[in-house]
Amino acid sequence: MQSGFSSSSDGDFGIVRIKPLGAGGGGGERSAMNANAKSITFSTNPPGVKADGRKFVYPAHIITPEMDQQALYDAFMPKRVDDFLSGVNVNVMAYGQTGSGKTHTMFGTPGILARAANGCQGQEDVANFGLFPRGLLAVFAAVKARHKGAESLVLTGSAVELSVQGNQDMLLRVEEVEKLRRAAASEPGNKWDGGQLGVSLDKTANPPRLFGMTELPLDTEDDLRKFFAALATRNTASTLMNDSSSRSHCFAYLTLRAHDRKDDTVRTSRFQFCDLAGSERLKEAHGHQTWKDGGEALNGLVTNYSLMMLSSCVRGLVEARRKGTAHTFSFKAYLGDLHQLLKQSMTGEASTACFVCLSQAPDNLMQSKFALDFGEVFAKLSMRPVRQKQQPRTKLIREATAMLSEAERVLSNGGGGRYKMMRIAQSQDARQQLALLQQFERL
Repeated sequence: MQSGFSSSSDGDFGIVRIKPLGAGGGGGERSAMNANAKSITFSTNPPGVKADGRKFVYPAHIITPEMDQQALYDAFMPKRVDDFLSGVNVNVMAYGQTGSGKTHTMFGTPGILARAANGCQGQEDVANFGLFPRGLLAVFAAVKARHKGAESLVLTGSAVELSVQGNQDMLLRVEEVEKLRRAAASEPGNKWDGGQLGVSLDKTANPPRLFGMTELPLDTEDDLRKFFAALATRNTASTLMNDSSSRSHCFAYLTLRAHDRKDDTVRTSRFQFCDLAGSERLKEAHGHQTWKDGGEALNGLVTNYSLMMLSSCVRGLVEARRKGTAHTFSFKAYLGDLHQLLKQSMTGEASTACFVCLSQAPDNLMQSKFALDFGEVFAKLSMRPVRQKQQPRTKLIREATAMLSEAERVLSNGGGGRYKMMRIAQSQDARQQLALLQQFERL
């Protein structure tokens, strides 16, 4: 761990992680071979970064290339694991251009989750684990240790990709996804928009959440391996900027329901790990291809747009607070799902850590400056985590039953129209909620 580093949670909106120069050797990192072209410099005491002559002093923490995965976890994650277990929603996110080390930070080295799914968690593999697998194992162990306490605990995992194809449930088998896609295409006038995958955003929830995705109960080590296997299917592709570029925003969720046996109430908290797809200049990433050609160029355009909406939303909220008009600020004024899912980080209600990942390679300079610009604005937000309230279990059962009844009524009458898949998602979500809530009767 570098000197001058503090593990305090203060300033966790301003964390910058520097990727080792030339690491990976592909894409923009090839420009690192020119030793005279280094354009990123940094210091840890005081923390700061200089990019192309411009100095950024907002970072509270500079993570140098020498800091390993375990040290990074120890510095920022134990407090957030404790927050989650005590009923606070937690968001941990990685932001930066493609090839800057976001997926390495969040999940680990390439192929690590597939090896974990196969049960290979030897010393070398564990050393390469990112924040998510380390956090998952810590939470799993803590829940197991608390089972005999005053509360009954149920832990579940979910994984969703937000991409140009829609919100995809990573725990849903590939063949099932294709079945839905073909069914949608066979209906006259029904255009595939991704919503047919059954994972939709509920903007009326607080916080906004995706519903219709699979919630996998995490009771055994076999369940953990299934979860790792799902995340190992992350959509990646080679671009001119990165030999293995993540082509979607990936959200890995842990949901903890804590049942107070005495009062028959349930408290639900959410741990959200977000590995954002990387921003990229289309010409640099895809050469002569344009978004009109479809494929990865179109995916890159949609990714850039969603990141622009997130950045605009953060800037708008910061400006509204400066003017004293934050009470009139509307997240719904910005398009897309990404900023809605990160809403509690922006309002400060979630315990948050935002890692801005930087490449030192000269060819990546422009995107590195854009990432630092985002981090500079995001660091102006403040954190006031809120503990989730206990809700009567009978009330939650009534609400889930009502949603299920309404969804099935519409579907049984052949209704739903363009919202048919949303109704199917509501039906699936309600069934899962009821099964999980009724599980407390047996604990």
